[in-house]
Amino acid sequence: MARPIVYGPAGSTYVWSARLALAEKGVAHELVEIGFGAHQQEPHLSRHPFAKVPAFEHDGFALYETQAILRYIDEGFPSAPLQPTDLHQFARMNQIIGIVDAYAWRAIAAGIIFNRVLAPRLGLPADEKAVERALPQARLCLSEIARLQGEQPFLAGERISLADLMVVPLLYYFARQPEGAAALAEHSSLRAWLARMEERQSFQVTKPPGL
Repeated sequence: MARPIVYGPAGSTYVWSARLALAEKGVAHELVEIGFGAHQQEPHLSRHPFAKVPAFEHDGFALYETQAILRYIDEGFPSAPLQPTDLHQFARMNQIIGIVDAYAWRAIAAGIIFNRVLAPRLGLPADEKAVERALPQARLCLSEIARLQGEQPFLAGERISLADLMVVPLLYYFARQPEGAAALAEHSSLRAWLARMEERQSFQVTKPPGL
């Protein structure tokens, strides 16, 4: 059986989530780096016609969209299940994943992390107004994720799930920006969760270079 292939930049939050899932399952994989801008060109467009990352391949089966990739990884490899069997926890996991896709990524990654991290690396000016506009939504996302977690060790229950793997790359980057550090200071349970996630082997072996 061939190793799964993940296409995309290691620093992408969604690429990182896919790689975290593979590492949690104990599955060796190959990362094919896609440079900034190359995701909008061939050959990547043949893998992902909407010019996003990651794209994924396993034994000749091609797939895109992070949620689909994460569920394929969990269902396709038997060890260490990453989706709860309890109905309420399963629903909570999916709710938190939905928050990431619908609200948190746009506010935290596109609005704040891009301007604080990626723009300087590309020699672009930071758009401070965009950061200011994104911050209320980012803070709301943190508040809701913390509320839904409650006192549980992981976001959807007693065990790690796909929800944790979707959230942790965003919060890791966000916590290292002034706005994120201030927002996380209001949520002790979420800060403790982030510290636990950073200690996991899956996090350490997939952590993008330079972080």
